[in-house]
Amino acid sequence: MNFYSTETVCAITGANRANLRRWLRGGLISENHVNKDWSRHQVDEVLAMMALTAGGATLWQIYQGRHCGLDYSSSGWVARRGDLLRQLELGSDRELARTVRNLAGDYSSDDFVNVLMKPLNRWLRDDTRRGASRRLTRFHEAIVHHSDCVKRASARQQQMPLLLEVVSTGDETEVWLEAIRLSGQGFCVDVDQTSQPMLYGSESRHDHHLLWCGAGISQERMTQFQRGLRSGKPVMLSGPDRSIHPAVAAAKVA
Repeated sequence: MNFYSTETVCAITGANRANLRRWLRGGLISENHVNKDWSRHQVDEVLAMMALTAGGATLWQIYQGRHCGLDYSSSGWVARRGDLLRQLELGSDRELARTVRNLAGDYSSDDFVNVLMKPLNRWLRDDTRRGASRRLTRFHEAIVHHSDCVKRASARQQQMPLLLEVVSTGDETEVWLEAIRLSGQGFCVDVDQTSQPMLYGSESRHDHHLLWCGAGISQERMTQFQRGLRSGKPVMLSGPDRSIHPAVAAAKVA
C-alpha cells in the first residue's frame, strides 16, 4: 500500500493542514493506525471533503449526511457570510477571531478567501448603513490577526518562504487575504509594504517572490520586474490589476 506525507496530501488535494486536523477530529476522515502518513483511501476521503465543503456546507451537516443517513440542505456561503456579519456586529474580538479560525479550518484556503472573504470584503466596503465603518475596521483587524496566526504556524512547520511585496493596493485588506490563501498552499508568507529594491536568489532568504499589484504598477517597477525575469529570478506579478499606471509611485531601483 502506498502512503503519502502530509505535504504531499496537501499538494494533491488542495487542502491545508488546518483542514486535515479539523476533518480528522470531526470524524470526517478515517484515522490511520498504521503510521503517521496518509493512505490512498484517506486521500480519496480528503478529495471528497473538498468537494462537499466547496458549496459552503458546515462540517456538522456533512457529518449528519455521512454518518446518520440524513439529507441536508445548506444555504452555503450565504449562511457563512451571515455568521461573520453577526460576529462583526455583536461578537467580541475573541469570538470573531474564533469564527474566522474555524471557518479557515473548515474550508480550503482558496474557497475560504476567494468565495467567502473577498466578496464579503467588497460588500463591507460598499455598505453605507449605520455602523459600516466599524464593521469594516473589525473585519480588517480580524483578517490581519488571522494572517499573523497562520504565518507563525507556517514558520513552525518550516514551510517554503515566500515574499509578497506590495507594489500597490486597491484596499488595505486584500493583501492580507492573499497572504492567508498562499499560506494554505504551503508557503510561509512575509508581507513587505516598504517598497524597497527587490532582492533575488542568494540575496534573499525567500524561494519565491510575488509582486502584489492591487491598483497597477509603475513603468519603472515593471521594467525592474522584466529585468529580473530575463535574469531567471524567481519573481512573478500577482494581484487584480497588473497594468501599468503612471500614477503608481515607483520604488527605488538598485
